[in-house]
Amino acid sequence: MAVYIEATFDPLVSHGREESLVRWFTSARSWFFGGLAQAEASSEADVVSHVLVTQEIDGPSHRLMNLSDQWSQFEEFLRRFPWWVDVRYSEGDIEIVGGRARHLVADGSIWQVSARLPMSRPDDPVQCGAMVEFLREALDVANPSFGRIELNDFDDYTNLDAALRRRLRASLRESREILRGYAWVTVCPPEILSQLGGVAELESSGAFYRVVSLQSGGVLLQASETLADYTNAVMQRIFSTLAPVLPRGEPSLDPAHPHLGFVSRDAASVR
Repeated sequence: MAVYIEATFDPLVSHGREESLVRWFTSARSWFFGGLAQAEASSEADVVSHVLVTQEIDGPSHRLMNLSDQWSQFEEFLRRFPWWVDVRYSEGDIEIVGGRARHLVADGSIWQVSARLPMSRPDDPVQCGAMVEFLREALDVANPSFGRIELNDFDDYTNLDAALRRRLRASLRESREILRGYAWVTVCPPEILSQLGGVAELESSGAFYRVVSLQSGGVLLQASETLADYTNAVMQRIFSTLAPVLPRGEPSLDPAHPHLGFVSRDAASVR
């Protein structure tokens, strides 16, 4: 069982596109990489880090080992806004945690950052809360166009991208007008937050366990205290609240994305 954390950005990013990458991986270092870096440095465990950075789409790749010792160089790479970044901590042949950044369109105007984490206790409020706080810290001043935390899904497509067979590029480009999907944790940009009536309106709706304002103007919506509590009933509740900003269409299961949950109703029918 594992968790996927993702955010996407566009030209409206705050504080620069390079800073969005630096802040993501610096936050991951604080929340997820720290103990692993110590284990790697001590050589007491079979923990190793692998970093791959590709600056240009057709350019050579740079590899770094022992990330904690080469963090300054890694950050220099991030400040050049590379095409692809992949960070992995592994024990033997098993990946423990990972992080990634990549351009989603050729001109670099839309890009994505993500993290992959093990989840042994989806009912643990502390473990779940740490992931939410990581996401808040990483995105607080960045003004992302979308974000989410999912269980057992590691795909670019959101639940509604898959269930409505939406074209990914259209979904990305319209993400400040139409919410791309919903998950245990969903990040809405300020443009969509405004359509929903603002933070106070979402808090008073009772649909969310927690509504977290971001300094950049968006909001982080936590559906339930833990991932285990994210039931169909909770999903139905947040769907009804978010329906005014969701894409139209009758969703149906996509066999290529069996782990993605969704409400089998056209959002337009509840507006």
